Amino acid sequence: MKRTLLLLLSIQLSYFAIPSGAGQNNAIPANNNIVSTIISGGEIITMEASNPTVEAIVTLSNKIVFVGNLNDAELKYPDSEYFNLDGKVLMPGFIEQHMHPFLGALTLMMIVIAPEEWQLPNKTWPAATDANDYMEKLVAAEKNISDPNQTLWSWGFNNYFHGELSRKMLDKVSLTRPIVIWHRSAHEFYMNTQAIQKFGLNQADIDSHGKEIVKQSNLDKGHFFEAGAMVYLLPRIFPELATRERMESGLKQMVKMLHRKGVTAYMEPGAFIGPGSEQLYLDILGDKDTPLYSFFVPESKTPLLMYGEAGILSSMEQIKSIFPSKGKIRFLDKQIKILADGAIISQLMMMKDGYLDGHHGEWIQGPAELETISKIFWEAGYQIHVHVNGDEGLEEVLNMFERRMQQMPREDHRSIIIHFANSTPEQIKRIKKLDLLVSANPYYVTGFAEKFGEIGLGTERAYNMVRLAPVEAQGTSITLHSDLPMAPADPLYLAWSAVTRQTNTGNTINPELALSIHGAMKAITIEAAYSWQMEDTIGSIKTGKIANFTLLGNSPYTVDAQKIKDIEVIGTFFEGRYFPVSPQ
Repeated sequence: MKRTLLLLLSIQLSYFAIPSGAGQNNAIPANNNIVSTIISGGEIITMEASNPTVEAIVTLSNKIVFVGNLNDAELKYPDSEYFNLDGKVLMPGFIEQHMHPFLGALTLMMIVIAPEEWQLPNKTWPAATDANDYMEKLVAAEKNISDPNQTLWSWGFNNYFHGELSRKMLDKVSLTRPIVIWHRSAHEFYMNTQAIQKFGLNQADIDSHGKEIVKQSNLDKGHFFEAGAMVYLLPRIFPELATRERMESGLKQMVKMLHRKGVTAYMEPGAFIGPGSEQLYLDILGDKDTPLYSFFVPESKTPLLMYGEAGILSSMEQIKSIFPSKGKIRFLDKQIKILADGAIISQLMMMKDGYLDGHHGEWIQGPAELETISKIFWEAGYQIHVHVNGDEGLEEVLNMFERRMQQMPREDHRSIIIHFANSTPEQIKRIKKLDLLVSANPYYVTGFAEKFGEIGLGTERAYNMVRLAPVEAQGTSITLHSDLPMAPADPLYLAWSAVTRQTNTGNTINPELALSIHGAMKAITIEAAYSWQMEDTIGSIKTGKIANFTLLGNSPYTVDAQKIKDIEVIGTFFEGRYFPVSPQ
């Protein structure tokens, strides 16, 4: 464990390094043209309950200065320029409540061999539907690499679709080329013998890191998961995994992809800013022509290991200091992410009744650590985001929050249940009682419910995943997220998934648990802003807010629900500046 901490420390020292210019405000400069702009000529949906649709809005620099009817706008701002909506639909700028630019930039720059098709700005990766298809695509990918020494990096393998994978199987693909397979969940890696040798992995080293690492590492199978993957393996492979070239290309591709989907702001909870990549983030995500906000929230596991209970709060200030305190790329103040149980896509979430095959889930931060870490941050007034996937995991998290409220009641704490895969009706009631928010990934139903009904969970539990209707009915705030690369970072696609509960095979799963269309639209606009404590600045069209909008070809409220995901995004406004979506 000592060597693990030293490796983590080496990463974090770079992580905490303050790049040149980091103290400057990194916002897009206000538009030097002081002329106001009247936006009208189409449907304007505000997401404000008291004023749901309007004829016109007026922007001045980066702010909304008027919302109302066109005649009043023209009388009040007679010298304005005009932006004609041409019969299209304007909404508040879409918000991706939770995604991972580091993972997205890296995984989507690799060879993608996943159970579903992945459409990227410059390439479409076809689905690998079963074990044979997966191995055929992997073998073909290896043969297509001309450099015999180049590592084959691939993301997307999922054992529930593609069968087993092991060091021995990867050795059959190549004994001379290093092969590293990143699981679809991003919580696991598989490696062949050549990769294990290249990165200097050995059992004595694993054993020296303690029981948790040993339990979640299997050198014979070349398999590393949860702490074995993130704490032991990742620091060793990071320099080659996250080259500047791959990160730069990946981040640029991600920005283009988000813009095409109408995203004007996203947040990464549990942010990992790779060593040496701070300035790259500032250069790309902070560029004046990048039309979106990038917000970050620290994670808690690594700082607890490094600094202990006494030093973890002060470490948060160090972490936040790597980006400007204001502007378009920054850490959100006094927010923290906790990780409870394992990844759903790996079926490592903690389930009360276990799994059909008898295996058990895994904790990332177990009950004792949840108690320790939550108490520290709760008492310091932090907003707590908790990654949790299983109903047993959720039970522990709810018990934890119940103790926090009993020992130190807080109003408007806005703590968030992240992912919300498995739950019981009683747990949903407790969420309301504890004033928790829900940030759900509806793609769990679309991508995994049918397969998990066959393997692991059984149909009853698998088909009841992401129970949004009862959460909405009781008035709990709901947001939607992709957790990119776990699902496509596409708010309209996520809304479609939550509203239809349709799978990739075209079946509808338990539609009585679906979110309403209005609930879905709120979840990607005003409720997402609320979950970040930013509802006063973004998330709806209201005088005084930032002029961030998404321009659509049709209204999500009037098209058939099945077509919500197919609505064209024509462009976005970011801080008052229009960015058209370029043709594919």
